[in-house]
Amino acid sequence: MITYCDSATATSDAALMNDPLPFDAKADHWANFYRSGNATAPVYPSQFAAFAINELSDIDGIVEFGCGNGRDSHFFASNGVPVLALDAAETAIALCIARNQHRHARYVANRASKARAEVEGFVAGKNRIAVYARFFLHAIDAKEQHAFLAMTRQAIPAGSVLLLEYRTTDDAAGDKVFGHDHYRRYLDHLGVLSAVTAAGFDVRYQIEGRGLAKYGNEDAMVGRCVAVKA
Repeated sequence: MITYCDSATATSDAALMNDPLPFDAKADHWANFYRSGNATAPVYPSQFAAFAINELSDIDGIVEFGCGNGRDSHFFASNGVPVLALDAAETAIALCIARNQHRHARYVANRASKARAEVEGFVAGKNRIAVYARFFLHAIDAKEQHAFLAMTRQAIPAGSVLLLEYRTTDDAAGDKVFGHDHYRRYLDHLGVLSAVTAAGFDVRYQIEGRGLAKYGNEDAMVGRCVAVKA
């Protein structure tokens, strides 16, 4: 059972040290998860993607972190939005490339903390972009989260939008459709908002609750955050 709750903010020493699983082990897990195409994982857009598309007016492109099988990046691209989608699992990216039907969507295997050059290359010539990360923060450790927020703040233009959705602490209990063998760092919602603010973003919308990420019989407790780079 690869789960734990993180009630600390992302920048605290306790949060950075309180991680039972090294990055390589998490990467291997997700590589195996996507290696066979994972036929059980949905390919239609998530509820969060349907929410996010309404936040993308006057956006020149979207960068997705933790794109998985590409369900949401394909949705954004099908609506005409230029997309750069990243995932640390090469098997996930291979799956996305095989399914991709849009010239303005690009898929790259890279971890968030090392993706600054890719992001800056995508952002070049653009005035305002969105950074989208669904079920990403709770799948990485606190150190990687801190690096992700810092890199994003440095790489994107002022006025760009950050859209996050993540499992929160009250979701730790209960059955999961994909079981408990996923690495999940259940997050304190207010702690995430504090970390986003500390990274230089202005939180414009936030909510925590159920009914936002329902899948089958699982109704996850999640947090959502929409923030703008100050």
